[in-house]
Amino acid sequence: MLQNNSYTRYFITVSMILLTLFACKNKDTGINESSDLPAYQTNEFTTFYDKFSVDSTFQMDHTVFPLEGLKAQTDSLDVPDPDFRWQMESWILHKPYNDMDGTFSREMLDLNGLVIERISDQSRKYSMERRFGKLSSGWHLIYYREMGMY
Repeated sequence: MLQNNSYTRYFITVSMILLTLFACKNKDTGINESSDLPAYQTNEFTTFYDKFSVDSTFQMDHTVFPLEGLKAQTDSLDVPDPDFRWQMESWILHKPYNDMDGTFSREMLDLNGLVIERISDQSRKYSMERRFGKLSSGWHLIYYREMGMY
C-alpha cells in the first residue's frame, strides 16, 4: 500500500510539472506572435497615439520635457541649434493628423520598438518628425522636429 501511494504522488508531481511547462510555453508563444507587429500597429501604441492627439493633459504628461528636437529654419541662412530643447511652458499642443485633402502624407516606422512618425508635403520639401519611445511609465513623445525645410 505504501508503494502504491508513492507511485501516485510521483505521477501527480510529474503531471503538474509537465502542465506548468506546457502552460509557460503557450504563454511565451502568445508574446512572440504579438511582437511580430510593428510597435505602431499594436493596440497599446494606437490607444496611446489616439489619446495623445486629443487629450491635452495626457499629451503634456506623456512628453519628455525638456524635449529634444529642432525648430524650423526661418530662412536659408538659419543654422539649427543642436542643443535646442522644447520647453513645457512654450509647448503648442499637437492635434490629430490631417492630410489636408492629400497635401500631406504620413509614414510610420518601427526602429527596434522606437516609433518614428514622419509627415511631409507632396514635394517632400517640407517635413516634420516625431519619435515615440516606450518608457517604464508607458509611451512618450521623446523627440520633435518642427515642420520646415530640412
